[in-house]
Amino acid sequence: MPVELDDYDVSILRSLLKDGRKSFRQVSRETGISTPTVKARFERLVNVGFIIKVIPIINFEKAQYNDNISDLRTHENQYQHDQKKIKTTIKNGLKIMMSCDLCHGSIAGDPQVMKFANYERFFCCTSCKSEYKRKYGGRIEAIKKRYDE
Repeated sequence: MPVELDDYDVSILRSLLKDGRKSFRQVSRETGISTPTVKARFERLVNVGFIIKVIPIINFEKAQYNDNISDLRTHENQYQHDQKKIKTTIKNGLKIMMSCDLCHGSIAGDPQVMKFANYERFFCCTSCKSEYKRKYGGRIEAIKKRYDE
């Protein structure tokens, strides 16, 4: 079953689309959602693969132009076009398709969830979840230990 965006998710995403450098506290103040909730919701959207990465937007008006700048400007124009498209498609009820973190198959129903440290992993079935625990148990314990320190 896909994860469905709610009002909190949408307002957090819209805030970050305005300026992705904002701290969770700044987003919290802007949206009226508690800072821990903003952080947890952001991490969930990263963990399910909806937020892939946070990247800088470069102001090419500040750059000195040379022969190689045209490729960068094309990238900038494409990015601005994509951002406009993103802003119009992020709405309540948007469903995010999920895939199993072990077998990479699609998750049709409610996912099996494994939470550790500040991570969440999603699985299509209990077998995949168990196999993931067995395969990565050492790494999971090391991450938990580092997180608790």
